Amino acid sequence: MQHEDAAQGTIDALKREIDALQRRVAELEIPARRYQALCAADLLSVQIFAPDGRTLEVNRGWEHLWRLRLEDVRAYNIRQDPALATRGVAPFVERAFGQGEPVRLPAIRYDPLDTGILHEGATRWVTTTIHPILDEAGGIREVVLIHADIGELKQSEEELLQQQKLLEAAVEERTAELSQKLAVIHEQQRAIAALSTPVLRIWDGVLALPLIDRIDAERAARVLDVLLHAIVETSAEFVIIDVSGVPFVDAEVAGYLRNAVRAAGLLGSRCIIVGISAEMARALVAHDLGFEGVPTFARLQEGLRLAMAHERRAMR
Repeated sequence: MQHEDAAQGTIDALKREIDALQRRVAELEIPARRYQALCAADLLSVQIFAPDGRTLEVNRGWEHLWRLRLEDVRAYNIRQDPALATRGVAPFVERAFGQGEPVRLPAIRYDPLDTGILHEGATRWVTTTIHPILDEAGGIREVVLIHADIGELKQSEEELLQQQKLLEAAVEERTAELSQKLAVIHEQQRAIAALSTPVLRIWDGVLALPLIDRIDAERAARVLDVLLHAIVETSAEFVIIDVSGVPFVDAEVAGYLRNAVRAAGLLGSRCIIVGISAEMARALVAHDLGFEGVPTFARLQEGLRLAMAHERRAMR
């Protein structure tokens, strides 16, 4: 009876152990299926290495990506690949294989022919992650390397960069064209400004300055500059300022004219203002804006007559 009880206890213990093992197998089955699904897919390239860097296994995604087979890489050792050293990613590989750290490599353009060992294979732009598999003691059992093909993304990036370069070149060319046009416009504006304030030499020692349209501060400064340069160049004794083309003369405009008269006088030139209309005369009187000491006339001919008469007297 005691033997039967002992046997039954052993059987029950074995059943419990079997149940525990079955549960453990069920728990491990899901990760195993996940790994199997990942390796069986063609979307990712999976390559499994021994701790010393030799290739142990590859999936169909790896064969499809690199156009190689497992037999082609039997002599290949990732820890001795000169192409990885050239591209500066060898230290990342050593961290994974030497220290057991999972690492992500920078995106690189990798050519299997650069290894010096492989004689086939396709060049690809890839991003890579390396995942060491550790045992219970922390030792490296295997190393899993996963490649993701980013060739299309890289091609799109290069196309965008090319388009950006073309756009920058077009913008630079357009900017140069606009700069040239602006230079032409500025030159035209200077020519128009010169034409809008012409100083005419109508007689020896006599200049005429016809003013047309409104006169503001900027234009008054330009008129004064042109006038003074002309007086210095010609040693003019008289300047006839014709205001018949000025629509109105207010206190501001009258001030500009008085400044021109005073500045010309400092250079030894007398000014005569002509073209005073009846309306302009009434406005000047109403606002007490007369030109004391400056000869003024309604018509240009009268101003010319005064200047020439003075010249004739000077010649006698």
